Amino acid sequence: MCQLQGGPPETPKPPHDYWVIHGQVYDLASWIASHPGGTDAILLGRGRDCTELFEQYHVLNNKHLRVLERFRVSLPVVKAANNLDGSAPIVSGQLDGLAVAADASAVVGIQNGGRVAYQSDPFYEDIKAMVRAHGETKLSRTFVILHCVHAVGLIWALRLWIKGTPLAAFALPWFLWVLCAAMVHDGGHFALSRHPLVNNFLCYACSLITNSTGCWYLQHNVLHHSYTNLNGKDCDLDAHFPIMRIHPEQNLGPQSLHHAIRFVAHLGMYLFAHIGFTILAPISYFRGAAARRKGKADQKTQQDVKTLAQFHPSIVIQICTVLLFYVTPFLRFSFGRAALLTLLPTFMMSVAFMTIAQISHIQLDAEAPTADLEKLHWARRMVLTSVDYSQGSRLWTYLTIGLNMQSLHHIIPGVSYSQYVALYPKYRAICEKHGIKLLERRNIAHALATHLQTLWVLSKTQSFTQLSKKLA
Repeated sequence: MCQLQGGPPETPKPPHDYWVIHGQVYDLASWIASHPGGTDAILLGRGRDCTELFEQYHVLNNKHLRVLERFRVSLPVVKAANNLDGSAPIVSGQLDGLAVAADASAVVGIQNGGRVAYQSDPFYEDIKAMVRAHGETKLSRTFVILHCVHAVGLIWALRLWIKGTPLAAFALPWFLWVLCAAMVHDGGHFALSRHPLVNNFLCYACSLITNSTGCWYLQHNVLHHSYTNLNGKDCDLDAHFPIMRIHPEQNLGPQSLHHAIRFVAHLGMYLFAHIGFTILAPISYFRGAAARRKGKADQKTQQDVKTLAQFHPSIVIQICTVLLFYVTPFLRFSFGRAALLTLLPTFMMSVAFMTIAQISHIQLDAEAPTADLEKLHWARRMVLTSVDYSQGSRLWTYLTIGLNMQSLHHIIPGVSYSQYVALYPKYRAICEKHGIKLLERRNIAHALATHLQTLWVLSKTQSFTQLSKKLA
């Protein structure tokens, strides 16, 4: 297993250590250290179907396709189909359809069933041409200067927090959002810089008390960005289920509980999302790893744990720093002041993230039957499962760290949010050219209002059939 801190990559053992892209199987272990986007980026696709990931982060040219072809392999069909570990891979330039299907099924396992992978789509080809014509894809100079100012503000807020000054409870979450959340999100998408070390340093450093980078990679980059609003695959839909129902295909819950109570409880959960990211997600990983060692983990858990184990050192370090954040104030200050210094930043960060992120996806017009969405090319699916607002506003792009243009972000996550305002008019024209309707709101208040309406309807509506009757 590859570790982040040096050492040669482990020799792949089928079926779990290969990369599956467009139904083809690749052994990229020897390419990990040479990957231009850094080791973290390539490790995310190891042992799973990473077609969407591969496409989302390779938009500037087609050189990656020539490199990729050197590492294509074929497993013996019988061995692959039975998910066995015995035979060495056979290098192959031409694979027949049967071998390809068997290879993909063996390597991807649980993720292969029912998925439709398209080699190309005219809409996405136009998107790539748009990005290439734009040229600049990383953090703009203006935003670099702005974030340098934020860094000074963050140091000031942290000094106040260490001293126990109540003002820190308000100042710290502001800088954690506009600076650290922006660095973690853009850095985690490898969009801050062309240099992987810069992306990694800023992402890991800024997530010390805001996130768990390894868990975020899996939850956000892999499971959310690849399977947006696909029930059972997009882990954001399951993050608070069964307490929070945010998709019509999820079970409604106990009928004895009034739907208004479910709605209020849903909003209450928004206050604790930060604890889920920083503490509960790593705990879930440790529990999954323990179950895997005992042979009690299901196939999905084994796959996810294997991905997260590659980032084990960072997960351990970051949960320690988060615990220090929550424990240290109670050892130094009165209970009331300590609660203010820990809980208020937690609530403010949670509300900021859940509000800004959820209002873009949990919308009546952004949710559709999973079986129907899976029939679409992934790029088209991203447009139809995301709501955009205030797309021409640099202020709201800054305040929402680019999440006000989620559909564009989901198609080209490797492009920094500082470029979205300039790109969006061209993106809109491409959508119109291909007959794809953008889901838009006037502003964040409008998006929040329709989001709350969605939560209210989902708290009492059983299915898509009932939902369509209500909206008819």
